[in-house]
Amino acid sequence: MDYDVIVVGARVAGSLVAALLGEAGHRVLLLDRSRFPSDTLSTHFFRAATFRALRQVGVYEEVQARAPHLTVNYNVVDGIAFPEAVDRPEDYPFYMCVRRITLDDILVRRARRTPFVELREAAKVTGLLKENDRIAGVAWVEPSGRGEAKARVVIGADGIRSYVAREVGARAEHQEPVHRAMYYAYFRGVVHVEGQGAEFHYRGNSLVYCFPCDDGLTLLASSVPITQFKEFKRDPEGMLLNELRSMSALAPRLVRAEREGEVRGSGSIPGYLRIPWGEGWALVGDAGMVMDPWSGQGIDQASTHAVILARRLQEYLGEKVDWKTAMRAYHLERNEFSYKTYHRTCAYAADLRPMTREALLRRGLI
Repeated sequence: MDYDVIVVGARVAGSLVAALLGEAGHRVLLLDRSRFPSDTLSTHFFRAATFRALRQVGVYEEVQARAPHLTVNYNVVDGIAFPEAVDRPEDYPFYMCVRRITLDDILVRRARRTPFVELREAAKVTGLLKENDRIAGVAWVEPSGRGEAKARVVIGADGIRSYVAREVGARAEHQEPVHRAMYYAYFRGVVHVEGQGAEFHYRGNSLVYCFPCDDGLTLLASSVPITQFKEFKRDPEGMLLNELRSMSALAPRLVRAEREGEVRGSGSIPGYLRIPWGEGWALVGDAGMVMDPWSGQGIDQASTHAVILARRLQEYLGEKVDWKTAMRAYHLERNEFSYKTYHRTCAYAADLRPMTREALLRRGLI
């Protein structure tokens, strides 16, 4: 074999898997169609689960220095505000918001300098190689020409429209239709609440986020029912600004805010939980599981799944267990970590109001 593992996709999940396996002495080829640093459409809000994964590959200190620690949950539901300190878990009692162009570059650079990891950027995978009904490698095209390599394992870490998942015919354990659209942009000049807060502003079935992030910017985002997607698609900037200004506790603090960069968004993100392995292949990150971005769970899930997969692959590659035993354990552990969050996100995606009403009732606010 040319490599022990080929990883398709070098963003959060792919770079983490590659770095962890390379540090363990396994030969890894890491491919991505992009050149880094580069941006991607994504939620980029994360918590303790991601911090733990970042610490495992030694980049936590670099990431945590890039943006404020958000130590307050600042919630507003239909004009009722209830800020609360982030006090759990004790090891990381805060959240962070770091742009993907920043976070992914840190992780890609970490993978690039890892022993036994070979990174190829601007490399688009064009085919999967098979031997005896088992995935055994990949073919790709890059600016210098075409390439082909074999490996014991091929990992699809190539996102929501995963080429690997499509080519292997990965089946879904659960699927959820598209319920919401999400649009966001970065701004300067936003006045923040006292203390460093992660702000969640609810108005009926709409939700606006306000997160201080890296480079002194603030992420302002809006999650709306999918029925509003056509209006957003026609006028992303105007509709985003309308949503921001409709939030009474936020609007006065946006008077001097100026947008930097384009408004980005999507109205085509479903929910799915795929069976994440088969003969010679495994899926991780959005290739294996996606949920509506309203809950901001994507990076926490992807980073944790990457750590689980790397650990189980080390057992297999080290010949401690066979392939099926390793992958069944990965599948089970992934689901144990994600099942509750995935189904809660899907359950409330169609209508946030039952969730926000319950939150107000629990606090005696209505």
